[in-house]
Amino acid sequence: MKIGETFRASPCRLCGTAEREVVADRGRGGAALTTAICRGCGLVSHATLPEEAEVADFYAARYRLEYKGGYAPKRKHALRALRGAMARARRLAPLLPARGRVLDIGASSGEFTFVMAEAGFAASGLEPNWGYGEFARREYGVELRQGGWDSPDFPREPLDLVTLNHVMEHLTDPWAAMARIHAALAPEGLLFVEVPNLEGVRKQISNTFHAAHIWNFTPATLITAAWQAGFVPRAGERLDSTSLVFRKRRADDLAPQGADAAHAERLVRQMAQEQSRWAYFASAAPITRRWQRLRRNINEHLVTRRHATIRAMAEALLDAAALEPGSPWAARHGWRMRRGPQPANSAVTRAKA
Repeated sequence: MKIGETFRASPCRLCGTAEREVVADRGRGGAALTTAICRGCGLVSHATLPEEAEVADFYAARYRLEYKGGYAPKRKHALRALRGAMARARRLAPLLPARGRVLDIGASSGEFTFVMAEAGFAASGLEPNWGYGEFARREYGVELRQGGWDSPDFPREPLDLVTLNHVMEHLTDPWAAMARIHAALAPEGLLFVEVPNLEGVRKQISNTFHAAHIWNFTPATLITAAWQAGFVPRAGERLDSTSLVFRKRRADDLAPQGADAAHAERLVRQMAQEQSRWAYFASAAPITRRWQRLRRNINEHLVTRRHATIRAMAEALLDAAALEPGSPWAARHGWRMRRGPQPANSAVTRAKA
């Protein structure tokens, strides 16, 4: 199918509309991939949805190898994951009861599970890839089991927080996943979701979609999907973002607006005009993205070479963070101080990571 071509498909999971329009015929790296938008609401997905068994096999055995180059993270990838996990922990920890029960679905190499456990929470994870799961257990000593949201090892006790960090876009059925999470949460439990934001993205359309992302959300379509599963954003969340904390919805909550035909039309126009090859190269994005990537790579090289192991690097990052006002890891600082002065090469004195 060609870009701009319309066709009929199964009713949209968000709005029930059958009409789709092709918005891209290639994915990252130039691979053939037909991506379509629902003309009724703006939900974007693969034109042909994959089978669950095919996806499960891919993530269990091949995904990390194809996208990360191995069955365990490189040091630079672990550092990025640790920094991201700590940022999420700073945001989410104040919302939880002391020693609350936390589950990270799609836990990758275990960094979020580790930093939340180090903050005193009862944290565990589910990760479909056997290699990354084994790394997390070995390197961080965390409770992380192989599987996903539909795993028989899904915790049975009520949870205070479930996180889906860059996971929902990979799922064949995000609605079923959120429904199970809804049932597993305590009455005041929270769901954290972060996915790439398709709205306003600064990429060429030819580099926007790829096979691993079945669904492509905007704030409007993400919030509507969460509503259908029984969730609403908690008070104070930025509704123009696709990084959101949701609570269980109540009878007096109002249904979200914005996932409609006008939203779909704006996205089609964005992808055809603002994300064209010429618009991309006429903007500053190619230069700024390369400059930012260079600075990041230099910093990661300098940080990772200071530490003998990934675990030592993680400990140093947490020791430094323990000194921050209101830190989730403040107890680490007290424990270190009770131990007395540390050697010059200890994790505390290396803490400026």
